[in-house]
Amino acid sequence: MRVPPFARYQRLLANFALMVSGAIIGSAVYMSIHQHTYTQLYVEMHKYLQENRDLRADIDSLNKTKNKQSLINVVNVHLVPKNQDELISEDIQKEIESDIKSELKLVIGQKATYVKDAQPLYEKLITQKTYVLHDKKYIVEVKSIVLIQTELTVWITAQEKRT
Repeated sequence: MRVPPFARYQRLLANFALMVSGAIIGSAVYMSIHQHTYTQLYVEMHKYLQENRDLRADIDSLNKTKNKQSLINVVNVHLVPKNQDELISEDIQKEIESDIKSELKLVIGQKATYVKDAQPLYEKLITQKTYVLHDKKYIVEVKSIVLIQTELTVWITAQEKRT
């Protein structure tokens, strides 16, 4: 049996190998760009879904108490960074805010005077509570609670718990 001389095909094989490696590198670059845009799309979708849930909850609470001006209608939660070097991702911030908002849902529909008198109780309900999100633990502390007419606004800080 005769073996063909590969010296004839050396340039053809080199060009073929270059073309195959270019296709592999090109597909890897395309996949990384696709994955990056998909991740951004997912984060935006999650943000819009959360905003939609919040707005629907606000509409429900406003419809429940629309004719009663002395009742709490809206609960707003704002997460502010405790340290500038410890920034929490926007996705986790929204999840912590929604968890606290769901805990303070019991305030909606109560008289503003009762809520004003019980502010330390609501502060103790939230402070030093641990939330587990994405396999990380976050400790939440209340910075301030403000009651303006029918709107309760809570400013909190969250810090990742180091174990």
